[in-house]
Amino acid sequence: MRHPPELDESERSVMFWPTITDQWLVSRLASRLLVGSAVVIPVFTVFAWLSGSPHVESLSFWQRLPWGLFGITFPIAAFLLFFGMWQFWMRLDHSRAGPKRVWFVILLFGLWWGASLYCLSVYLPQVRRKERGPQ
Repeated sequence: MRHPPELDESERSVMFWPTITDQWLVSRLASRLLVGSAVVIPVFTVFAWLSGSPHVESLSFWQRLPWGLFGITFPIAAFLLFFGMWQFWMRLDHSRAGPKRVWFVILLFGLWWGASLYCLSVYLPQVRRKERGPQ
């Protein structure tokens, strides 16, 4: 069984993902994945609400295809976004205490929809600022 490499204390994840570091969380790849997840989750939620609950057996392949994509993509996106935003909030968010408390409540009770809002409102601007460097 392969074990993850040992990390410095500053690089360790506080979540259960021992291989996802803070550096990866603010990388270009991570920001693209997280922002994509933040867009996919509300779009699929609206799609599911508007479509209702279909009887899948009576649908053709092409009618079932969006539901299959939803079933594969949504849980992965929600998992990645929810835990990624919690890790960012705990370790890397440089907001003042007041807004950080508000986002705590939104992340706690908003689940992945709250994480979508946090990603687009807090995470993305901070990561873009970091990419541009000090001005």
